[in-house]
Amino acid sequence: MLRPHQARIIAENPKKALLVHEMRTGKSLIGAHWIDNPSQAGNTYIICPKQLKKDWQAMGTKATVLSKEEFKKQAASIENPTAIVVEEAHYFAAPLFIKGRSQLAAALYNLLREYPECHVLLLTATPLRQNAWSLHTLLCYIGVYHDWKAWRKEFFEYVKLPFLPYPAWMPRSDWRAKIRPYVERHCDIVSLRDIVDELPPLSPVYIDVKHKPYKKPDDEIVTWTHEHQYEQEGKAAEIAKLGYRKVIVVAHYTAQIDALEKELSKEKPVYVLDGRTKDASAVKQAAQEADDCYFIVQASMGFGFDGWMFGALVFASMSHSFVNYTQMTGRLRHTDHLASYNIYYLLGGRWDRRILSSIEKGEDFNPLHYDA
Repeated sequence: MLRPHQARIIAENPKKALLVHEMRTGKSLIGAHWIDNPSQAGNTYIICPKQLKKDWQAMGTKATVLSKEEFKKQAASIENPTAIVVEEAHYFAAPLFIKGRSQLAAALYNLLREYPECHVLLLTATPLRQNAWSLHTLLCYIGVYHDWKAWRKEFFEYVKLPFLPYPAWMPRSDWRAKIRPYVERHCDIVSLRDIVDELPPLSPVYIDVKHKPYKKPDDEIVTWTHEHQYEQEGKAAEIAKLGYRKVIVVAHYTAQIDALEKELSKEKPVYVLDGRTKDASAVKQAAQEADDCYFIVQASMGFGFDGWMFGALVFASMSHSFVNYTQMTGRLRHTDHLASYNIYYLLGGRWDRRILSSIEKGEDFNPLHYDA
C-alpha cells in the first residue's frame, strides 16, 4: 500500500523531478510506478548501482534496467528515450562545466541534451556532496539551469591554500546554508520525520582500541594510509566483545574486510558485501535472514538493503565520504520497524579520529588538511 507522499508524487506524475526523499521513505517504489505510467510509456530506462539491478528487475517494471556502468558504455547508442529513472542520482552529480566532469555525468547530460523531451525522475537522499556543484548538476538534468559562473561566484571563493601550488576556487564556509533555498525551491523533499509519529534515536558509542605507538618505517616511502591501516589492528576482538546476535560491521579497506572475515568467522557466520561480491542480492538476503551473523559491508556500499533486523552498526573504519556515512546509518531505519540502536565507532588512532571528526561535521574527509 502506498503512503501518502508516494501516492502524491505518482498522482502528480511530474515530467521532470528531483526527489530528495530521505532513506527508507520508499523512493524506489515511486520510481517503479512512475516509469510504468502510460505518460512515460515507450523506450524507458532505470539506471542504478549494479548491486541494485536485480532488486529493480524484481519489481516487474517494463523499463530496461541498467547498472550505471552499463549505462556509461551504452548511453551513446540509446535513441529516443521517453523516460529515465536514476536511482542514487548523486553518483551522476560531478561538475558539468569545470574540470572534474565524470564519464557518468557526461553520458547522462549529453543524452538528455540530445532528447530534451525525455521525462526524468532523479532519486537521491543526498543531493549535496562535498560542494555546491552536485546540486547544480542534478538541476541541469531536470531542465533547471543556473549560469555556472554566477553559481560559482555565489558558492565558491578564489583562495590560496598552503597545500595547493596555485589559487583555486574553494567552497565558501556558509555554502550549505546559502544553498538550502535552492533545494527547497527545486526539489521534492520528504524526511522520515514527515511520515512517522516518532523517530527513535541512533546513539553513538565510542570505543578506543589500544595499540603500541605507530613507528614510521625508515627504509620505505609511506603515506598517512599506512598509519591508518595500522590503526585497524585488533578491531575484530572488540567487535566480538559487543555480544550482539547480529551486527553490521563497516570497513573501508579491502584488506581489513578480509582480516575481519577471517577472525569473526571463528565466532559465527560472516557475510561480506563489497566491490568483489558477485551476487549482492543473494548475500544481502542471506545476511538479513540469518539467525545470527556478522554482516561486513564495505563503507561505500551502504545502500539497497534493510538493516533494522540487526542489533547494532559498527564502524570498524569509515568511508571518507559524508554521503556514504549517511547512507550506511540509514540502513537501520525502516518505517514499519522503528527502534533505537547503538552505533559503535572503533577508534584506533589519530586518523580514525580525524575521519570521524570530519564526518560528524557533515564534511568529506580530506587528508591534505593535516600534516602527517
